[in-house]
Amino acid sequence: MNQKKNSAYKPTTRKNKELIRARYREGFILDDFKNVIDLKTVEWLNDPHWSKYLRPETLFGTKFESYLNQKPPKKKWRREDFDLHDEE
Repeated sequence: MNQKKNSAYKPTTRKNKELIRARYREGFILDDFKNVIDLKTVEWLNDPHWSKYLRPETLFGTKFESYLNQKPPKKKWRREDFDLHDEE
């Protein structure tokens, strides 16, 4: 998460450890944490309102399972995504 958001959350703080342990006790695995981080980063990172919620307290809290089961956002295509000019 720190790499994706360019943040410095410590995995050693009491609160962060509690959140992670709680999810592990519920049966979630490392890949689940990575998936939630990836999904919510894509969704929130460039949104001024939501980017502040990219933090352990939010991602690994009580909504963790709903975040994990969320479908990835669909790609919004723009005209610039297509090269419609023929090059000779």
